[in-house]
Amino acid sequence: MNPETYQELIAWLAGRKYQLLQEGDGYHLLHRGQTLAMITPPDRYRVMNVDMTFAEWVEFNKCIRNIRHYLLTRKAKK
Repeated sequence: MNPETYQELIAWLAGRKYQLLQEGDGYHLLHRGQTLAMITPPDRYRVMNVDMTFAEWVEFNKCIRNIRHYLLTRKAKK
């Protein structure tokens, strides 16, 4: 998935039980109410919790990849 809009990104993340909360210029990626990463555009990622199974890590990386794509798409449109 390559989300073009914030709504598409939020819907895609929600389908995987993740949330993306915007705080100032940054974002918090949450799963089950726990912050997993703080994202600061354009390309800073701070992982908060690395105690995951391999399958969880793969899903987490898909989320980060799609958030990054959204941020790059948004930047290109400016």
